[in-house]
Amino acid sequence: MAAAVEILVYADRLNTRHGVARSLQGAPGIGRVECAATGDELVSRYVRSPADVVFVAVRPGEPSGPAAAATLLSVAPDAAVIMFGSPGTVAAASSALVPGVGGFLQNHDGLYPELTIAVTPHDIAPPAVERPHLSERELQILWGMAQGKRNLDIGADLALSEDSVKTHCKRIFRKLGVHDRAEAVAAGFRAGFLS
Repeated sequence: MAAAVEILVYADRLNTRHGVARSLQGAPGIGRVECAATGDELVSRYVRSPADVVFVAVRPGEPSGPAAAATLLSVAPDAAVIMFGSPGTVAAASSALVPGVGGFLQNHDGLYPELTIAVTPHDIAPPAVERPHLSERELQILWGMAQGKRNLDIGADLALSEDSVKTHCKRIFRKLGVHDRAEAVAAGFRAGFLS
């Protein structure tokens, strides 16, 4: 008889955490289901008692889910992390996924038992584009963005003013064809600038 699958659910919204946990508890083949409300709690719970699968909630425009997944994978690279969200989130999945995430599930109409459509990172391929050229300084700033640093902190690290960092960020956005920092970091990973 196969062992029951142990699940860890991350979502910063209480109703999402409890909705997913309720839908999974008692389902055939599912064993322990735990929840985490913050990235730190996610990591500490996983380290204390590794789950077979980690579900991470993703919402459009909210970086907390991808950040929590990235933090967990930096500590536990072999963790089986699956992101989930509404169908509208799938359109932005290429920027939401982080290296090491196993795939993306969408829930329909808030019904968490219907976490049904699996999309692997390979299925969310962006259009083929020519790799842009970024200067050494722009690469340094992009790396700072990937680490979640503010413009002020990036400037302090590189002995630049905050305004200079902002100017470089605008150039990076233009070269990568993106509109914000999250998209820039995702494009940086896809283009091989970040690893």
